[in-house]
Order: sequence, then structure tokens, then C-alpha cells
Amino acid sequence: MDDAKKLLIAEDDPFLIKVAGITLEKSGYIVDRAKDGNEALAKIKENEYDLVLLDLIMPHKTGFEVLRDLQGMKDVPPILVFSNLAQDSDKKEAMSYGAKGYYVKSNIALSELVNIINSFLKR
Repeated sequence: MDDAKKLLIAEDDPFLIKVAGITLEKSGYIVDRAKDGNEALAKIKENEYDLVLLDLIMPHKTGFEVLRDLQGMKDVPPILVFSNLAQDSDKKEAMSYGAKGYYVKSNIALSELVNIINSFLKR
């Protein structure tokens, strides 16, 4: 499948990253994984992704810090935040740093995640 979209999931919860990765791979996506903010930032700089799913609370570097570090870089893929931080102030901060969407993980089933990504990448 040459036209398969490549995603990066940046998530420190081992169960969630595994289940989300498998679900997205079964939906035809190529999935790369990062378990902390430093790894996510390095992978974004080294690889080309069609979309990044970014958690905000991760070890070593938060998702907010990853977004800030990516500001001004060329060819940054669209980033959708998936976090359990549900406050408007967190959403506004993430969006101000360039996130293209913000979703509260606890409100979204894995099937919905696939639909969100499908519709986002069809734009």
C-alpha cells in the first residue's frame, strides 16, 4: 500500500499506545510510536508524517513543549492533541502553539479516533 498515510502516536501510556497503534494499523495506516516528548520531537524532525497524535502529559518533555519546539520549523505535520486535560485554557494553549485539533481521550472511543483521523486526512 504505497499511498498509506503515516502517523506518529506520541503517548506515554503503554496500553493506550499499543491498542491505538493496532487499531490504526488495522485501518490501513502506517503507525510509528513515541513514548515521551523527546522521542516524539526527534521522530518528527527525522521522519515525514501525515499526522501526529500528541499527548500533552508525557515524561522528559510535555506535548506543550513539543508544540513550542516545532514552531517556526518547516514541514511540520498537522498535530492533533489527544489528552485528558479537558480545560479550555489547555486547549487554547495547545491551539496557540499550532495544534490543528484537540480531543479529550476519555471522551473518545478508538473507533471514533479512526473516524477523526480519516476525516482530518481527507481535507
